[in-house]
Amino acid sequence: MAKDLPGFIAQEGAKREGSVIREKNFIDANNYETVAYLKHLDIRNEPKMVLFENVPALNGKKSEFSLFYNPWVTRQYVADSLDMGDIKSSMDVSLEVARRELQPGSVEVIPPEKAPVKQVVLTGDKADLRTLPIPMHQKDDAGAYLTMACAMKGLNRDFYDITFTKNKFYEPRRMSFSAHKHHHLEAMTCEYEAANKRAPVIVILGHHPAFYLSTCCMTPMGNNDYLTASAFLNEPLRLTPSTTWGDKFLVPADAEVIIEGEIPPHVRGTQNPFGEILGYYQVEMQVPVIEVTAITYRRNGIVEDFWPGHMDHWNLGSIPKEGSVYNVIKKNIPGIKAIHLPPSGAGRCIAYISIKKEFENEPNKAGMQAFVEMPNLKLAVIVDDDVDVFNEREVMWAVATRVHWDKDIEIIREVQSFRGWLGDSVAIIDATIPLKGGWPKRNEVHPEAFDRVAKFFK
Repeated sequence: MAKDLPGFIAQEGAKREGSVIREKNFIDANNYETVAYLKHLDIRNEPKMVLFENVPALNGKKSEFSLFYNPWVTRQYVADSLDMGDIKSSMDVSLEVARRELQPGSVEVIPPEKAPVKQVVLTGDKADLRTLPIPMHQKDDAGAYLTMACAMKGLNRDFYDITFTKNKFYEPRRMSFSAHKHHHLEAMTCEYEAANKRAPVIVILGHHPAFYLSTCCMTPMGNNDYLTASAFLNEPLRLTPSTTWGDKFLVPADAEVIIEGEIPPHVRGTQNPFGEILGYYQVEMQVPVIEVTAITYRRNGIVEDFWPGHMDHWNLGSIPKEGSVYNVIKKNIPGIKAIHLPPSGAGRCIAYISIKKEFENEPNKAGMQAFVEMPNLKLAVIVDDDVDVFNEREVMWAVATRVHWDKDIEIIREVQSFRGWLGDSVAIIDATIPLKGGWPKRNEVHPEAFDRVAKFFK
């Protein structure tokens, strides 16, 4: 059986008792209640997946779809989606992601009649977005949004690009296409517009969590993201011809719901405010629009969604980027040991990097390479390999005891440009010990004593 979302949910429920809440009570997604429910779990420090089985469609009628949240809310859940078993170190997940990003993938094309996502096919006026659950998320959002991934195909090159982005509901067959300046989707949209052509696009509203992890790697423009998804699933990605364009545009056969549509050239709509990943509302902006041509789905399908700007969202984006940036830095600094994009930086703005330093300039080199790869990164803290980058207390201890403020902090101006209000300057803090020595030895618990008392904590 091909990997899919229902299979993952069943597997997690059986493997980790209590990890999945199947909420059968009516939860009003149209009135902010799904995110409010998740906030209660967050306050209680209960990182659980939630399947809301009784939610309304946008039209107010009982939805035939469930809503699913939090498959990435812990690194262990992420490891489970990659079939890694119980992890011993948080970096295990990042390294596995780094490995799979470089692994070749493959696809298998199957006929529509065998594709689960084609069990129900709606076209014309029946392809009505209001029949889907499209939640209201946070208090001052401008409207109802879908929050999952969109995919496009290259105009003149045979590749598919999948990017996480949101879609604001406008009308029954019309929604926004939030392609930002740093997205490949923006560049692809501009290529179609330059040719004065309508751009095919799909919105993938549910799939196995490993599929979505693959879409957040820092792969270059022109990478075939379907092959990367296959590498993350560790099996061929099953594809099937689309309803609108046939075999000229293939879609993931084991998805839950797919919206097919076209982006008309030189047409823009308004979207935002919307509470985004950094914890602030995005300002109003003009974006391309999608005109819906078809909606296809599994019977009893599951629509995925997330709470923007919280742990599920941060892990989804940060763990693949940890793997991607690790691969880039490793090429020039073989002594890199670990990298972490912590929740304190919304999984985007701060990087902790540990290295076994060979040359004094390596901390600055590591930081600069990280800034080039990540357009939201503002601060890189470089530590020695005796510091656990996943333990923020240890990182701050290294900053407090190993940084000489007058020579170990570098501020580089005019580096970033994506979010103007964040500023364009970046900083590197070198919290590594100088190679020349003369530093006091770090305290250490006796290892044999540590092992002897371990029996009291089992």
